[in-house]
Amino acid sequence: MVVALVTDGKTPPRDRRAMIAALMEAHGDAVFGFCLRMVDDRQLAEDIKQQVFLEAFRDLDGFEGRASPRSWLFGITSHRCLDAIKTQQRRSKLIESDEQAVREFEAPAVDPIELLDHPCVMAALEGCLKRLSPDMRVTVLMRFLTELTYEEMAVLLEVSADTLQMRVARALRVLRQCLEKKGWTGE
Repeated sequence: MVVALVTDGKTPPRDRRAMIAALMEAHGDAVFGFCLRMVDDRQLAEDIKQQVFLEAFRDLDGFEGRASPRSWLFGITSHRCLDAIKTQQRRSKLIESDEQAVREFEAPAVDPIELLDHPCVMAALEGCLKRLSPDMRVTVLMRFLTELTYEEMAVLLEVSADTLQMRVARALRVLRQCLEKKGWTGE
C-alpha cells in the first residue's frame, strides 16, 4: 500500500489524521516488529510505535518527500529506539545489581531435525540479535527489514554508508558465531 504524503504545509487536521491512519495501516506492524527487535520489550515497543506515529503526525507538514514515507517512518523509528535504549542503559547504571555474576546458560547443541523447526531458529536469532550493540542492531534490522540501501540508511542514521556496511559485515560474523554456539550451523 503506497501512502501519498504530499502536503502544502497547511494540511487540515482531518486530512492529517487520515494520512497517519493510512501510514499506520501500511507500516504499523513493521514499525512495531522493528521496535520489538531493538528493545526486546513488548510494552516499550508499543510505546515507541505510538511515539513514532505521534511524531509523524506532528511533523507531517515538514515531510518533503525526499525519501519514501516508509523510509521516513523508519528513520524516526530507529532514532526513537536508540533513545529508548540509551534511557534504559542510564537507568540500569543507577541500579546496582549482581546480574553480572549470573552466567548465561548456553543451550546444548540441538538435533539437526530441530534445526528445521523455523521458530527455534528464529528464537536463536532473536537471542543473538540482543547481543549486538544498539548501533549494530539498528543497522542490521534496518538493512534487512526495511530493504533500504546503505545510502538511504546513511541519510536516516546520519552515518556514512561505508560505516553502515562495515557494521553489517561485523554483525553478521557475530550473529553467525552466536548461532553456531547455539547449535545452528546453517547446513
